[in-house]
Amino acid sequence: MEEITLQDPKAQEALERALRLLIRMNETGTLTFLEDVTELLPDSLSYLMDPRLLKIGANLAYLLHVVELLEPTLITVMMSRLVEELNRELTPERMKELPRVGPVSLLKAMGDPDVQRGLGILLLFLRVLGRAFDRSSQELLGLMEQTEKTLAELRRQRAEMERQALSVQAS
Repeated sequence: MEEITLQDPKAQEALERALRLLIRMNETGTLTFLEDVTELLPDSLSYLMDPRLLKIGANLAYLLHVVELLEPTLITVMMSRLVEELNRELTPERMKELPRVGPVSLLKAMGDPDVQRGLGILLLFLRVLGRAFDRSSQELLGLMEQTEKTLAELRRQRAEMERQALSVQAS
């Protein structure tokens, strides 16, 4: 590779362009952002490789796989009909004057087969949601506590790095 000197017009042009770019980046805050990213990058990469975070990613992939296994046509048809019915029933006029529901009107609505089916679906969903919550709550609480500890440690490390940087600058 050939030697480059500051007297070289190409080198001068490149330096001027780089300086203009740095000035624009400083004015827009991009340079500060890049400095912050550079400071946080090592900690962030180690956090991203944390086995617990990788496990969360694996669980999300599993959840997506379960959703893939559901019959897409069935879900599409159900959601399409749901949107159609909502558009038909929830008109602006009806939304302005929603009926009041009391114990008597609730009991009367229970006689409607559509309400019965809707409540059946809602109750099934609530049962599954409750069961899933019970099974996972202890694991989630432990994971949340560990995540809070990890974040606190990262904050402590960053504060220590900032103190070290200030002591280096002061000396």
